Amino acid sequence: MFDIGWVEMMVVVVVMIVVIGPKDLPVVLHTMGRWIARVRAMARGFQDSIEEMAEQSGLGDVRDEMRSIRDFSLEDEIEKTIDPEGELREGISAETKRKPVAEEKDAGEVKQLEEKQQDPSPQEADDKKNKTAATGTDAGGKG
Repeated sequence: MFDIGWVEMMVVVVVMIVVIGPKDLPVVLHTMGRWIARVRAMARGFQDSIEEMAEQSGLGDVRDEMRSIRDFSLEDEIEKTIDPEGELREGISAETKRKPVAEEKDAGEVKQLEEKQQDPSPQEADDKKNKTAATGTDAGGKG
């Protein structure tokens, strides 16, 4: 509230001890404490009376309206207008969840095709042997 640090507090204490003296210091601090308590009580009473007047005059509604304006989110209002049921959001989130699975499936198919090209199936290997036996050449193309 007043932005008083420890250094300032120590300076105030030292000045109080020097000016008032250690003998009268407890009495002065006690008196100051009572004054501060009275001021706080008066401030609390003043605030309560202001709040009561505000409620009686309808300012409570204005205060609530101001809070709603402060908490207004344009993004949320646009989303409520465009997608009041939340169906679009669910569809988009479901689609993003399915997309990685589809990508993994595509990657798996690509991998299977690569394996087929590298390792021929047993029937393809037999066909290749029969072809080389019929032509009389070995796999290297030499006869």
